[in-house]
Amino acid sequence: MSDVEKFVRFYESDFGKEVMAREANYLKNELKGRKRILDIGCGIGCFEVMLPELNIVGLDSSEEMLEEAKKRSDKKFVLGNAKQLDFPDESFDAAFTVTTLEFLDDYKKAVDEVVRVLEPKGKFVAMMLNPESEYFKSHMSNPDSYFRRIKHTDLKDIEGCISKFFATSGEYFLGIRNQKVFDTRDGNLAALYVVNGVKV
Repeated sequence: MSDVEKFVRFYESDFGKEVMAREANYLKNELKGRKRILDIGCGIGCFEVMLPELNIVGLDSSEEMLEEAKKRSDKKFVLGNAKQLDFPDESFDAAFTVTTLEFLDDYKKAVDEVVRVLEPKGKFVAMMLNPESEYFKSHMSNPDSYFRRIKHTDLKDIEGCISKFFATSGEYFLGIRNQKVFDTRDGNLAALYVVNGVKV
């Protein structure tokens, strides 16, 4: 099964819909009032579909993912690399990544690029898989899991890199246990760690 097929299957499952809905709602609250938003690592365009009221440009390095995204949403999608964004300086007032930074070889270059394309006081939301969570550990025990492609598990390092350029706050988010989704700030149960930043 291709990566695209796996993402589509997840997105269309009841569990996947619940996870995505909570993530989308979080992003909606954080990005309220922003006019030009960049989604780095947009995949099949789930957030573009779920947040129709936001002006989002989706970027991904996979042509197959973008083909699927374009079937789902009429928002703008761009083939590109997180470490070398093909946009002018200060061309967005917000950017977000959902389970993207931790999979990149060089997340520092990606953060540098986010800084470059965001205008002063631009907002950055980085949602990352929490390696301490039950959900993450259960995935890592599966040899075929996408999670095994993760390159960086020290999220404090990534947060430290972001906080050099942004006034940041971090929080655990999205409890998952046995395919049940719930609110929690417990680092053992929260599937994600989110860093919110405003460019300084």
